[in-house]
Amino acid sequence: MFINSNFNRFYTPVPQNIQTMPSAYNGTSNKPVQKNNGEFRQKTLYGNDFHGHFNAFRKFKTVSDRFKLENPTGDVIMSGDEWVGSNRDKNIAIVKMMNMCNVTAAVPGNHNLDYKGAQGLSEMLDFAKFKTLALNMQPKDNASIASYSLKDDIDAGRLASSMIVEENGKKIGYIGVVPCDLFSRLSTQSKEGTKDIKILNLKETQAAVQKEVDKLEKQGVNIIKLVSHLGKDASVQIAKNVSGIDIINDGHSHDTFDGLVAGKNLFKSPRGEWVIITQAGKNGHAYGVLDVVYDKNGRIIQAKNEIKNLDKQPENLVIKTMEDIALGAPETIGVIAHEVKSKPETVLEESPLSAFLSDAYLQYSDADFVFNNMGGIRASLPPGPVTDRDIMDLMPFYNDVNVYKLSEKDIIDVLNSAIQATSKYHRTGALQVSGLRYRIGKDEKVKDVVLVKKDGTQIPLNSQTPSSDKFFKVAYNTFVAGGSEGLEALACPEKIIHKCEKNETQMLIDYIKSFNGKPIDIHEDGRIIHE
Repeated sequence: MFINSNFNRFYTPVPQNIQTMPSAYNGTSNKPVQKNNGEFRQKTLYGNDFHGHFNAFRKFKTVSDRFKLENPTGDVIMSGDEWVGSNRDKNIAIVKMMNMCNVTAAVPGNHNLDYKGAQGLSEMLDFAKFKTLALNMQPKDNASIASYSLKDDIDAGRLASSMIVEENGKKIGYIGVVPCDLFSRLSTQSKEGTKDIKILNLKETQAAVQKEVDKLEKQGVNIIKLVSHLGKDASVQIAKNVSGIDIINDGHSHDTFDGLVAGKNLFKSPRGEWVIITQAGKNGHAYGVLDVVYDKNGRIIQAKNEIKNLDKQPENLVIKTMEDIALGAPETIGVIAHEVKSKPETVLEESPLSAFLSDAYLQYSDADFVFNNMGGIRASLPPGPVTDRDIMDLMPFYNDVNVYKLSEKDIIDVLNSAIQATSKYHRTGALQVSGLRYRIGKDEKVKDVVLVKKDGTQIPLNSQTPSSDKFFKVAYNTFVAGGSEGLEALACPEKIIHKCEKNETQMLIDYIKSFNGKPIDIHEDGRIIHE
């Protein structure tokens, strides 16, 4: 779909068949165009929220090589959460893969701080050859810049608020923004490493972006792109309220914007100029190509936005070799009887994969039962042999697991709170469990909550008037312990009994190994029923 230069006629609604680029641009050509009248054309290859999936980078490398061959002055944008979890070697390998993918600019997502917070991000950027942008991530007022963990990256030019790139005689500005809700999306493991930084809220971020745009425009830049991990809702606010931004290459909310649709990913700025928002889903299943023509004043006059399937692209063998060097050759650890698909993280029902992971927690802890969130599962499991590398993709976070002493009231309250948060924030979903069964009633409250002991004994919990003096041992990971939407009651470090020896990824690997090659049948067993 294309934007026609007649703004008023075609803005609301955008018609289904807007004319294609005029022949002067040779719509099949990939070459940049700088016409005598000052019009400028550039293509952008973009991706977001790959979440540490090596197979996505194997294929994105193939795509980026082809893209740069066809579009030498095109840019490659990564909009956050490329690596996740606390496995340092895996994260370094992904940074090096990004180097190989010709990345022009990137922005930190919340998961880029999974490894030791901002301190860990600084370690990763030591290996980066691309520019990382983070305007709204700043030192705290009481922290001196000398002690700021990312100062060396700022000094070396790896980290900045913005940058200017000149392509085919045209100055292009890039600004980066991290998610305003970053702290609520961190595990307790990574929060300690972020104590010296602050994240601007959305209102402050909006003001800071406008100020940075104004600064770039004073330097003669009239094409400006925002590399964003804000998520759809916040990026829409930026698009509507900041003048001078042309493109917002977004991530975080895992949306997929194919084409250009007014009111969805196509807006007008306060100046009445077009602003395009892009996102390509999550987990590296897709990528996007944005083709834009600007007039001499840097205003968008034509554009085409396409989402393409990354799964069907061939793998790059150099990336595959790097992967094996970094982590060793994959080891087969078991056999899956039939395909098990992951579920959206916001459903109020049982997820067989999350339940199976919870069973692994229960196996390697002395807890009475387990709480888990569906968002921790980032892939599906196909039938047949499964390797430890498959589990690293399925469970990339390497979160620690602790056992807590929680009251019956704590337990019932958090089960209900997760349900309420799912409707309010479109996050969280029903808390997944092992060693526990419960029912979600038509009133969206839990009932028939039953503790199921390892010997099969069942002990009902009182879901109507739960006790504050009756306690249980509950295992859950450090992301859940961060107390994100609906899980605030689980942010209680004072209630930790002990830390488990294995992290969650190792638990799942060892649990699969414990089946000794017998095909594993992973299926729903009724531990969560939604009326």
